[in-house]
Amino acid sequence: MTASRWLLVLALAAPPFLAACGPTPPQVGRPVHSPERTTAAAAEVSDDAFASAVRDLLAADPGSRERSSRAAGVCARQMVRSSARFRSKSPDRALSAIGGAMAVLRPGDLTPSALGPEGPTVMRAAALELAKKGDEGRARAVYEILMKVVPDAERPQIKAHLDAIQAWVKDTSGAGPVEQAGGQARAAVSRALLEPSPEAAKEADQKVAEWLEKAIVLRNAYRARKATPTPKEGNEALRALGSAGTTLAALHLRHADVHGALAALERGQAKEVTRPELVRAMEAAADKPSAGRWLDVARALRPTAAPSGARDDDDEAPQDQDLARAAAFGAVMEAYRLDPTLPEAAGSAAAFLMDYGMGEAAPAVLAEAVKANPEPRVVQTALGMTLRAMAEETQNDEPDAARRVFKAAAPLLAVADRPDLAPKLRPGPARVRAMMGEIEVREGRLGDARALLEQAAAVEKSAATLLLLARIDWHDQKSSAALARLREAQGLPDAQKDVGLRAEILLAQSDILREEGDAQGARAPLVEALKDLAKVRQAGEAEDRARIERAIARVLDRFGATAPAAKALDRALDASARDKRQAAATVGQQVARAFVMGDLKTAREALARGVAFELEGGDLVYYAMWVRVLEKQQRAPSDGTAERVLTHSKGDQRWVGRIAAFGLGLVKADDLVAAAKTPAQKTEALFYAAIERRAAGDVKGGDDALRQAVAAGGLELMEVAIARDILSGAKARLSGPVPEVGLP
Repeated sequence: MTASRWLLVLALAAPPFLAACGPTPPQVGRPVHSPERTTAAAAEVSDDAFASAVRDLLAADPGSRERSSRAAGVCARQMVRSSARFRSKSPDRALSAIGGAMAVLRPGDLTPSALGPEGPTVMRAAALELAKKGDEGRARAVYEILMKVVPDAERPQIKAHLDAIQAWVKDTSGAGPVEQAGGQARAAVSRALLEPSPEAAKEADQKVAEWLEKAIVLRNAYRARKATPTPKEGNEALRALGSAGTTLAALHLRHADVHGALAALERGQAKEVTRPELVRAMEAAADKPSAGRWLDVARALRPTAAPSGARDDDDEAPQDQDLARAAAFGAVMEAYRLDPTLPEAAGSAAAFLMDYGMGEAAPAVLAEAVKANPEPRVVQTALGMTLRAMAEETQNDEPDAARRVFKAAAPLLAVADRPDLAPKLRPGPARVRAMMGEIEVREGRLGDARALLEQAAAVEKSAATLLLLARIDWHDQKSSAALARLREAQGLPDAQKDVGLRAEILLAQSDILREEGDAQGARAPLVEALKDLAKVRQAGEAEDRARIERAIARVLDRFGATAPAAKALDRALDASARDKRQAAATVGQQVARAFVMGDLKTAREALARGVAFELEGGDLVYYAMWVRVLEKQQRAPSDGTAERVLTHSKGDQRWVGRIAAFGLGLVKADDLVAAAKTPAQKTEALFYAAIERRAAGDVKGGDDALRQAVAAGGLELMEVAIARDILSGAKARLSGPVPEVGLP
């Protein structure tokens, strides 16, 4: 569940604390508890200090010099991240970083220095991307921000863009006066959502008020039977009467300005068309500000159904939701400032930060509430949010950010480790450490991974954790220890419940025994795995079916039953049709096995399917590499697919861009190995250098290099599995009949 779905009443919710006694400033409340700052209020914030800097920003008083300085530091760091994402061809995530930065700023915070050195470059790239998307409101916001930070010589060109956007909005706003006012109001609101400036807020307030005023005039004329509006005008009036009051309030609440919101509603007849529960919540927060009352404001901002008779316009509804979300975040930030120990305030703030792409700050924001409320529901919810933040950073291919999330969670883990608390937590601290261990395994940092996984297993044993430890043991040539862990893993509850996990354990057991020379012993786990998998292959969700069929294919390949294995992968692909992660795993397995078997035709077909599925570019690069190598090995003219994939990614500033450049012959093997910064990258570099040597005819030298790749540390990489299969040769397949288990 995300903040955009109004995660405001969390499992960790506790009764609001009472506001502190004593004099209260007229505009904002006095915090019940003000946490000690752990970062300096400076314009430069490092990646390592980012989580604490965001926490300290949310705790700073509105309008203070401290808040302005902290806002500038956080914003500038987000610009650096956005710039890196634009360079790595991840424009949506780059725009998300900008949106996150703007979400924590208040009017007056947006100064030229707040964007940092990368700001102008980032905003230019954002303007181009938003223009491609046809998002005129946010494009205008970006150009308005650019006007504040670029040299004078560039301003005429930006002014021309702004004039063109305003002319377009005017020309496309509709024919009737209410339609025109509505179109201009939406454009102004869209600008104000991204641009936290007084000018943007003032214009949006004015345009929304005009929209509502014209709607009221039309309504009154209709009631007096003096005019019958056109359907478009009538629908636009209904929309204004249903949402303009809330929109006016939300424009001010986005910056936690409850007094400005109430004043806006007093103009004209806005208050009479605003939901009463929102007005009451705002009046209470203005009268006696407290964390609990600001949370009431956030709850009251929850979107409601469209007005009766109004059409559901997909182009407009998202903006209403985005503004309500931004306003709720403003209210939640104020609740957190007033009492960061209140679990609901901290949990809601953390959820919104994850929603705005700043999840690594979530554990730091949760720390005060967890320390003040060391109860199972509070602590386990905080740990669950930490796991989600780590998972999202991993899925976004940012393992360093996942490490920062884990580091920021240290205070949470310290509380969760208490002997009286840890056994009651689901998830508990062991799960957090195990996930970080899994991430380190993927990155090839096996020493760090082992320490984390062993620490997790000492508290809470799981089959998944023991499987990873067994693989590390195997890599370290400790086969007996690995087999012992695998035998223990088979009997644990998660292996009994998850047939796919149990199959992974049995496959690992078989592979170790086979490499030890025990072919008969290696056969028994495969037979057991195949029987288990066959029983459940048609059960469960599509994701589970795809995973089971891929495991079946691996077992069948170990038996040398290549044709049935190919059919299992076809079934897996059918089950993966609506899930790109599953489709990527299935296509990858198809290309990898075709590469090992030297089957260029099948490899090309699988790569083409991956392109048709529009899989993530990073996955496709590796699949294209394997196809390209096969083409070289077989002296086959290229069909162009692999080159197109590699060419598309060669400019990517991430590691995958170097791999693509190597595949195109633009980077030499030695340079690729030298450029590797992590054990996983070194594993990949050694692997591709090895297969290039094999393709050139140096099989012995290539095999020696493959052994180096296997030893390098990236044991979870598909390249390592491919290398092991190549080095095993015919021994990778076990002799004897395939068990009959009723597979199609």
